[in-house]
Amino acid sequence: MIANTLLTAAACVIGFFSWTSAAQSLDRYSPVTDDRLLNPEPQNWLMYRGTYNGFGYSPLDKINTQNVKKLAPVWSFSTGMLEGHQAPPIVNNGVMFVTTPNGQVLALDAKNGDLLWRYVRELPEDVIQAHPTNRGVALFEDKVYVATVDAHLAALDAKTGKVVWDVAVDDYKKAYYLTLAPLVAKGKVMVGTSGGEFGIRGYVAAFDARTGKEVWKTYTIPGPGEPGNETWAGDTWKTGGASVWITGHYRCGSPDTTIRSSTSPIGEQVTAGLGRPICILGTASTPLPWLHWTRIPANSRATTSTIGTTTGTGMKSPRRC
Repeated sequence: MIANTLLTAAACVIGFFSWTSAAQSLDRYSPVTDDRLLNPEPQNWLMYRGTYNGFGYSPLDKINTQNVKKLAPVWSFSTGMLEGHQAPPIVNNGVMFVTTPNGQVLALDAKNGDLLWRYVRELPEDVIQAHPTNRGVALFEDKVYVATVDAHLAALDAKTGKVVWDVAVDDYKKAYYLTLAPLVAKGKVMVGTSGGEFGIRGYVAAFDARTGKEVWKTYTIPGPGEPGNETWAGDTWKTGGASVWITGHYRCGSPDTTIRSSTSPIGEQVTAGLGRPICILGTASTPLPWLHWTRIPANSRATTSTIGTTTGTGMKSPRRC
């Protein structure tokens, strides 16, 4: 028997709060600024890995090796959705945002689990996807951003869950779909495409956080005339996959900045060398066909790799790994 997936919060002390406090938590919603994303408060978790460097480390120390065994459930919430839940809770001053498979977004009171609002997306019946995974939201100003399995990017009002704007990143009928948590930096929302298993050409695109207008697009597979295209036989670069489904990292670096990407397959370092804000797009996944000896040549540059780009234009770093 398959049980509904539970979202469980653990804490050392149990408290009880009313629906009134839940409503107040939205009245006091704190806009997420560039400064807060660069220097998040210790009690908040404002992005996929907590901070732009992607370390996933919390400086809070009330829970430690001495008292961790005393943790006990305080509340639980049934999302009503089956399949795997892969989204980390994103918390902004007491408001918790969690996504479910098929891209529902839940806003919860982090203290007691009360539902503040729920966004339910109506998906096309003919949507193509290998799995309905969603890996979370991004926050900026008074909006919540979610990427969807029908290849859209939606901005929601953080207080109400209502759609502010909704844009098509690509055509889901061409087997593009989105599963990663968006990355926000310098007023842009960046997402990568899934669908490599169906033969798409992967890319990362940036959108204006306020309007939803596309700002730039960077393909993970080099096209004709770009360095590395010669490692793709014939027209295989058009359908070689190299999707990006893990959220990247960001750092405003100097020309000598060295960035470590935790999403890289072997944890290597990328020297930006551009003197501009650098975004590590994340890992471009394996190429098609997946059996490497069936690809001639089999190098397939830019797949299973970490790629750096500037947030302003999407221009790729000349150094790849």
